[in-house]
Formats: sequence, C-alpha cells, structure tokens
Amino acid sequence: MTAVRRFAAALLLALPACGGVNHRLRNELAQPATVAVLPFAGPANAASRDATRALVQSRLAARGYRLVETNWVDRILSERGWLRDPAAFDPSKLAMPEVIAALGVDAVVVGKGFDETSFNILVLRRHAFGGDLAVERSDGVWWSANHSAGSYGGFLLTSGQVFSELRAQGDHGTPMQTLALVDEFVGDVVATIPTRQPGAAAPLPAVNDVTSKRTAMPDGSERLVVESRATPDCSVCVDLLPIARGVPMVALPGEPGRYRATQDLPKESKVTSIAVRARSAYGSEVKKEVTP
Repeated sequence: MTAVRRFAAALLLALPACGGVNHRLRNELAQPATVAVLPFAGPANAASRDATRALVQSRLAARGYRLVETNWVDRILSERGWLRDPAAFDPSKLAMPEVIAALGVDAVVVGKGFDETSFNILVLRRHAFGGDLAVERSDGVWWSANHSAGSYGGFLLTSGQVFSELRAQGDHGTPMQTLALVDEFVGDVVATIPTRQPGAAAPLPAVNDVTSKRTAMPDGSERLVVESRATPDCSVCVDLLPIARGVPMVALPGEPGRYRATQDLPKESKVTSIAVRARSAYGSEVKKEVTP
C-alpha cells in the first residue's frame, strides 16, 4: 500500500460511519393516530430542512397516520407566538403538551439538530445529512431516532474509475445530491415507525350564512365586507369573482366559527359571485357560493 493509499484509508476510518438507524419505541404508550409535523431545527439550510419535513409528512401518511397540513400547523404556531422566526425555531423551548392541545392531534413530530456535512479532497470525499427525530405525545416520547445518511468516494477508493469519480466530484454537495441524501435519511428513519390501519376520514368542514355588504367610498370606489360562518380553526378565504381570489377571512374575536373579509373595489367594478372556501387542518375543502 502506497503512502497516499494509507493516508486515504486513515481518513476513511477517522470519519464517523453512516450506519443503521438508532431508534427507540416505547410500546407502553399508545400509538398515535393523528400527527402534526413541526418545523425542523438545526444548522442545515432551510430548503433541506423543509424538504425533510415534507418527506416525513408524506411517508407517515403512507404508513396510515392522519397528518394535519404543515401550512395549518405553521399558522397555529405563529398565532400563538411559537413560530416568530422559522430560521430560529427551537422546539426544545416549547411545552409539547400545550402544542399538542393547540394543534388538536395525538402527537407531534419533532426534528432537531439537522445538519449537512461535506468533506472533499482529491483522494477522498464524504457528504452526509442527518439529525434527530421524535414522535412526542403529551404523556411522553413514543418513538425517537438518530440517523445520518451519507456517501463516500475518492480516486483511491475505487479501482481506476477516474471518470466516474470525476462525475461524482461534480455532483458532490449540489442540491440534487443533498435531496438524494434527504430522501435516503427519511426512508431509513420512517421505516422504523410502526404502520397503522388508516382510520375513518376526517369530517368535512362546513360553510354557511354567507352575507355581504357594500359601502360607497368618497373617491367613488366601494368597500365590500363579507361575513360567513365556518367550522372553527379552518383556513377560510373568499373569491370575489371576477375581481379577486383567495382573499383571507379572519376569525372574529369572541365569536368562534365566524369569519370576515374586507375588500376595496375599484370604481365601476362588479362582483358577480362570492364563494367562501373553508379548508380543514387535514386538507378537506368545501365551498359555498352566493350571488351578491
């Protein structure tokens, strides 16, 4: 073995291995049915953490869990002051029983310490992505895991495959390579979470009592106020056709299930249809359309 080969081998041994998933399952706690995936924390860039969160969401749904939508989760966290800056989100500062109660689920997925590391010299390269995941109930952590997915390579670690290694060096550390590691990480980790039989579908939200009121403004324009009742805690918006779509409706303080939207209309504009849409935490949407 040449001195360079010995150096490469020593480097490889010195680097931490990306082995199997280190996980723990507490069977004495009840398996959750409804789950919310919180934003993931760690020094990895936001795009990588968001991609990991989305994949965990999708894979858990495929294993029989009912997942609330991440946009809905973020809205609830923001409204309660728990998600002021997504880049600095730290789940360890939250009282999880309070978060679980606010989200109305059996458990939350908490992700911490997500990091992407890269080591690249002529004779050796390594690229890894990993972190800690846990499924937390209000009465304790039901499942937890620590894992790192990674790849190794280098000119001297293969038998003369110089051109393929050059291509690998070109991909090393790129977004596509990172996404591949994220996919590998999520696949490895979620495979250790027990599956469950899907339960009944979440009930559809309801929309009713849609009303509208126009007020003339001094400049000749009009102010249109739309009110409606809808299932509490839904995301509610209104389409004012053909003028505007997706105008947010806000919940009225002290009146659970009542929402209002205000829209200023240009001069001589005409709204021919008002459609209020309510979307539940689980992604079910209903619409009620009226003529103004």
